[in-house]
Amino acid sequence: MANTLLLTYFGPFPGVPVNPTVALAEGAVRALNTARPDLRIVARELPVSYDGSSAALCAALQEVQPDALISLGVAVGRDVVSLEQVAINLDSAGIEDNDGDRRCDEPIVPDGREAYFSSLPVRASYERLRAAGEPVEISYTAGTYVCNHVFYEGQRISRELGLSIPAGFVHVPATCADGEEPTEGTGMTAHRDAGGVVRDEQGVPYLPESTVVRIIAEIASDTLPAVD
Repeated sequence: MANTLLLTYFGPFPGVPVNPTVALAEGAVRALNTARPDLRIVARELPVSYDGSSAALCAALQEVQPDALISLGVAVGRDVVSLEQVAINLDSAGIEDNDGDRRCDEPIVPDGREAYFSSLPVRASYERLRAAGEPVEISYTAGTYVCNHVFYEGQRISRELGLSIPAGFVHVPATCADGEEPTEGTGMTAHRDAGGVVRDEQGVPYLPESTVVRIIAEIASDTLPAVD
């Protein structure tokens, strides 16, 4: 039986009118279907909502029963793909989620664990991809918005459901279609609480979509290696 990867992504939220993780997830599914026919890839959009994302993620984990979970989110202003290392038990952001919920210093789970570390092969993937010249980093902050919330909940809920699986989060920068120049004035805003990087110079860093798709597919393959 094929191993199953659950790949989650987000739609728009304040400051991000078009979320690149939608196209990146679709691209990663196509790439993995070609390169790794032994894998079953299930991609699901999660709402940009603290409560809604927890409910949707729980339902997806229960339904899919995956062998691994990789969640994608965008961090505007970053210029590399970030393999997140730690999720903290905190919701706190200066922007509302898509339900109009603005949280300040609230635990995701009262009396829950203070943090979870990623159970993806973060260091191994980083070292291999970096040696190949790919634009990647290990990040130690996923922010305190819905991305960090989903990262934390992916760890917590999978354990609660008895799923002993690798799970983690990957932040991507803004992207542009291959062969196209980044479009100025897209309305994308970098929010530190959402893991973004606010830069002094004008403009938002972009990576080619194909580069990011390739990196996501490689991380997935490292997480669920082919069996000879």
